[in-house]
Amino acid sequence: MAKPPQEPRVAEVVMLIQWVAIEIPTERLAEIVNTVAPVPLTQRLLELALLKQPGVLEGRHSNVPVTVQDLAHALVAEGASRVVLPTCESCGRAVRMPHKTPSGGRRCSRCERNARSVACATCDRVRPVQRTIDGKRYCRECWRADPRSFDHCSRCGQRATIVVRRPGLVCLACYTAPIKTCGLCGEPGRVASHLDGRRVCARCYYAMRTPQPCPECGRKVFLTGFMNAQKVCADCAGAPITMACPGCGSIEEVRKHRLCAECRRPITIQRLLCDETDDIRPELQPLADYLLTHHGKANSLERWHHKSKCAAVLRELAEGTLPLAADAIITRAQSGQSVAFLLSLLVRSGVLPELDVEAARFDHWFEKWLSEVGHAEDRLVLRRYCTWELLRSTRAFRAVSRGPSNPAAGFQRQRAALKHCAALLHEIRSQHETLATFPQRRLDAFLTDSPSQRDALAPFTRWLRRHHLSTLRVEFRPSRLEGRHYESDHRWQMARRFLTDTDMDSKTRAAGLLVLLYGIQLTRIITLTRDQVDATSQPVKLTIGAEPIELPKVLGDAIIDLVDASMRHPEGWLFPGRNPGLHLTPGPISRRLRAEGLRSGSARTTALIELTRQMHPRIVSDLLGITPASAAAWSRLASGDWSDYPKIRSASD
Repeated sequence: MAKPPQEPRVAEVVMLIQWVAIEIPTERLAEIVNTVAPVPLTQRLLELALLKQPGVLEGRHSNVPVTVQDLAHALVAEGASRVVLPTCESCGRAVRMPHKTPSGGRRCSRCERNARSVACATCDRVRPVQRTIDGKRYCRECWRADPRSFDHCSRCGQRATIVVRRPGLVCLACYTAPIKTCGLCGEPGRVASHLDGRRVCARCYYAMRTPQPCPECGRKVFLTGFMNAQKVCADCAGAPITMACPGCGSIEEVRKHRLCAECRRPITIQRLLCDETDDIRPELQPLADYLLTHHGKANSLERWHHKSKCAAVLRELAEGTLPLAADAIITRAQSGQSVAFLLSLLVRSGVLPELDVEAARFDHWFEKWLSEVGHAEDRLVLRRYCTWELLRSTRAFRAVSRGPSNPAAGFQRQRAALKHCAALLHEIRSQHETLATFPQRRLDAFLTDSPSQRDALAPFTRWLRRHHLSTLRVEFRPSRLEGRHYESDHRWQMARRFLTDTDMDSKTRAAGLLVLLYGIQLTRIITLTRDQVDATSQPVKLTIGAEPIELPKVLGDAIIDLVDASMRHPEGWLFPGRNPGLHLTPGPISRRLRAEGLRSGSARTTALIELTRQMHPRIVSDLLGITPASAAAWSRLASGDWSDYPKIRSASD
């Protein structure tokens, strides 16, 4: 005969606990009991535990059932001051304790696992016992490798390690963990581990293998502990450190394939540069040393090894199938970014001699591109123009430039200019004309409204006239400073946002404030080095021109963060780039600023107009490192009148 169904016992449990939880209303106590014991059978067991152990909620008993533990934690969370949380007999933590001890107390899952750990009969490591045979205890790893654990799987029929024996034999490959509700995220998933008596799904378990900021201490480490209903680090939870790298003991690096990323760095480099004899060629040894000490993140190095086209080229260099020469590498790599990165890496590490990487890339491109130009006379004109005009002007500009320039951008402009020149020569040939006979009116009809076309053809036609090859003329665009600019209020509104936004990273904050406050171009911001920063002074000083600038505290702190980060780079760039030894290009910084709603060109225009309105152009020139003529032009655009300034300044001096 079936047993009669259990009756709900919520009211009876509430009567037993309301005297120790007088701060909580009766209705709320009923909700707590329903949450802790949702079915009548559990409610009856909870009632019996409270009746048999008077004062159990006040800490008078050591053997506290799990349901009573859950009730005590729920009452304390609601503010019950008389309730005492039960603690683990071994570690003293107030956590869930599902295990009984021989002395009549309770202990948590961690202490239970440690108590059952003994020296493995095979590996001698103190680990939890997986199997005991003839008095010998084996850990899980050793038992799974032991032939005695092998049998024929009932699902696949293979002879393999058996992990489940009831109701049928199931091998490790066929076994799938049961789907249960995760004790951390509350979502259903396959159980991967247990933490303090709580099931941990695979998503939460593998998330533990990635360092995250601890909500208690703020350190970015593995969160393998549980406290106050949230994942915390082992130190804050008072638990032993788990998941530490067996190589270095670190809990701050991503774990991959047993070791952390830093410990795998030498393995990754060996696999990348070794030849068929598993040795690194002597000429590539400097590159191995450089990657071991100078490459920033070991995790990105391993990702680069598996996915980058450069890694495939390096493998060919290591195997000896590709000559260790710049021309061969440029021809093989093909992709412009891959070539620039790889050559910069080889030059910086000392494998290749000092080399102008961008110039070598341009020379290789020019020879290939010029061979595709149809007519021999056009090829001759373009070669002479490129050699004696474009490249010479580029080298002269880089020689007299006040600061480091961006060679890649300069050669990119030269490529575009040569393509426009080749298009003009092709147009002349298609109309059965020559440079000497092509009329000006047809050139005017050929021109479009493209600024880049005019910027390319104006110096080309000037060079043609100088060498008496043609009388064609394309006028240069007038140089004007006018342009879109912010209203002053909008500029300061943006500046306040960059000064007060605590979530903004240091690179974006520093670049944005240098544009908003001082009108500095992004092409100059990215070339700043730590030698230009005086971090010992208060406030922090930054030297851009002839005189240093005292920075606001927020901007100074951001610059100091960049200085600290640049210590890993011997070149000293505050904005280090992707290619070894080079600084960042303006594009990534510009995109960051646009994502924050800041257009650098408009902000710079407004800043320089207001600065030259408030200060004499000579002072602006000394502070910002722009030419006096440019500062005077900005002053005229701002409608400033400083005609009496030299007289006043000399009198005050």
